[in-house]
Amino acid sequence: MEKERQLEEGVSTRVKIVEAANMLGLSPQTLRVFIQNGKFKEFAEVNKANGSSHWNYYINRNRLENYLQIKNEPNQKKIS
Repeated sequence: MEKERQLEEGVSTRVKIVEAANMLGLSPQTLRVFIQNGKFKEFAEVNKANGSSHWNYYINRNRLENYLQIKNEPNQKKIS
């Protein structure tokens, strides 16, 4: 249902490496290496077919935006 709504509105659920790297303040190659090494599992997936040298990346827009929102929230004051 959510995917259908996004397609109707012209919003893709998939984010390209370059766009995600810009959002995270990283170079695209750094982001690729991080994802390959298991970082950013909150919003990214990668797979490589047996015998292939090609990696396939999937970055979910909603999960990336949620990750960035949580990461950029100001620190809360401790209550004494």
